[in-house]
Amino acid sequence: MTFELTDELVDSIISALDNQEKKFVVAAEENSLVEITDDIAVDDEAYYEIPSWTSKDGFSLMERFVNDLHSPMARTDLLNVLRSGRGVFRGFKDVLKSYPEVEKRWHFFKNKELALYINSWYNSLRETWGLEQIDCEVEETEELLHDDFMFTPFNFKSDRDDILKCLDSATFDNVENWPKEVEAALSDLVKDKNQRHLSKDSCGFVCRSLSKDFIGSAVFSPCLSNAPNTVLLTSFFVQQKFRGLGIGSELLEQSIEELKNRHFKWVLIADTFITDTLTPLLIRTGFKKLGSGYILSLFAE
Repeated sequence: MTFELTDELVDSIISALDNQEKKFVVAAEENSLVEITDDIAVDDEAYYEIPSWTSKDGFSLMERFVNDLHSPMARTDLLNVLRSGRGVFRGFKDVLKSYPEVEKRWHFFKNKELALYINSWYNSLRETWGLEQIDCEVEETEELLHDDFMFTPFNFKSDRDDILKCLDSATFDNVENWPKEVEAALSDLVKDKNQRHLSKDSCGFVCRSLSKDFIGSAVFSPCLSNAPNTVLLTSFFVQQKFRGLGIGSELLEQSIEELKNRHFKWVLIADTFITDTLTPLLIRTGFKKLGSGYILSLFAE
């Protein structure tokens, strides 16, 4: 007897793989999972054994997720848990609670990988049944960012103070070996630049959490009157805890589209502290090095 691998059955099997205390099988006639009892025996006819999944497999899955994670703070904390050698699974869950956005991505990654694993197992069964293999379709992650964050056009009245306040507690990359005074000086410089340049004529986008907490910004200000087609990147910042989630990329993408709609031609980055995590993003976006700064041509020459 065959059975159909429905979405409900996949979800049930994923839950069962997480349960290391009980054993389950697929009841073909009911097309559902049942717990093994003395009255149930795997016979590959009425009852089918679900794919095996050990704690070693679970650890390997966590390792793959962390190795590909681009959020520096969360990655460091999760790596420390994986290397601790004890209480790894509980510790992994506890760390993720401090990073809700990363936790959501972990559950998506885990469910996607397990769905593919279950699909492979099911296709092996279909082969023995003389049936064609099926594809496993898993939803993409593109909407996850907008499920967790709001991206809105920069509003001088409501956003300026939040940007400046956030810069008071800004944490910069690669300054841990320098005195705290150096980091404080950098924060003052960046904040002073924003105070001087942020104005009602500035444009760009701001990212906030669903509870409206400030997360980051990409704001551009017009240059002098003799350069009407050029804007200066005034504020490009993502709070450290949220870096590596794609927020900076989304802020830049939406801001550049807005700049094009306003018919600006060039973007300059000068006299601005750019973190190491944001530099590769600038290059991918099309910015080119110009002295100690960067320039972006918004329209093809």
